[in-house]
Amino acid sequence: MENELSNLNAGELKLLFSILEKLSRSHDQDILRKYISEDLLCLLEADFLASFIWNQDRQVFEEVIFLNMSPANIRRYDSYYRSCDPITPLLQKRRRATLVCEVMPQRELEKTEFFNDFLMKDGLHHGINLYAYDGDLNIGDLRIWRAKNRPDFGKREAALLDFILPYFRNALRNARAITAAKGIAGFWQKLLENTHVALFLFDEAGNPVFQNRSARMIEEKLPDVEYASFYNHIQSLAKRKLFRTEWGPYFLSVLPTFSRNDARPLTAVMATQSSPARINKDFLISRYHLSPREIEICFLVCKGLTDREIASVLGIAFSTVRTHLKHIFIKIDATNRSELISILFEEIVDISF
Repeated sequence: MENELSNLNAGELKLLFSILEKLSRSHDQDILRKYISEDLLCLLEADFLASFIWNQDRQVFEEVIFLNMSPANIRRYDSYYRSCDPITPLLQKRRRATLVCEVMPQRELEKTEFFNDFLMKDGLHHGINLYAYDGDLNIGDLRIWRAKNRPDFGKREAALLDFILPYFRNALRNARAITAAKGIAGFWQKLLENTHVALFLFDEAGNPVFQNRSARMIEEKLPDVEYASFYNHIQSLAKRKLFRTEWGPYFLSVLPTFSRNDARPLTAVMATQSSPARINKDFLISRYHLSPREIEICFLVCKGLTDREIASVLGIAFSTVRTHLKHIFIKIDATNRSELISILFEEIVDISF
């Protein structure tokens, strides 16, 4: 690969670095593919591009973006020519950039209905494909073509795409994580959008994913300098730095949770005004019949501590914490930490401990 890429000229290097820079930004999967499309065509001296996202559940390619191709022809692919596509199932198995002629000789391809009635409809003749995999999951592709009067792709173009592949794969992986995180944000929005509990949701890297209306109101209310201090503290809590769970007039609670689709960790930080209606030990005893130890564990869970952290704080065994948690879930009718928090926040906005 190094030999193939050793003679890039200044223009090609500029295009290559432009593609890598665009892939490094935080975009959704449609935007990032659109951003790099024209640069890719220029870099590879190509004429056409299409890119699909593989839907593992439905076992179909969808969410297509394309350049210099007819929307009507793309629809024809979805409605019919996908079913008689002789090359994509073969290309999809490759973990590197692959010329179409590597899986089917050009002479054989030109005999097919797929070539004559679909590809040539837009003038696609010579192709090269790249498929990005996250483990065993195909997460997106690049299908790049040249017109008939152009030469076929070669090792140099394949080397360029292989060089771009890890950046493309990582960008798609990050986009999928953000999409999944936004999915669970809907649960939190439904739960807390119309309450005075301010919710800040962060992904695994500490990037913000969602804020509800009350969180946005805090930003509007506080002067810029104060809000910067407040938000920095919120972010530190999201990164498990639990040294203080108050800021100014706000009480802060942390809840680790997960996205619905791929179990990637998310962290919710909730801010409530001081002096709100509080839930206290008497409330938990009378309402849910919790024991004193169960009350202690319940409060620490709501403050964002893990089972091992709770065991360390209370000086008890990890297994004992797990046993108490089972009893708490049964008494409060919750199946996990998220439900425990949501049940408690239905009636109160702060937890005293």
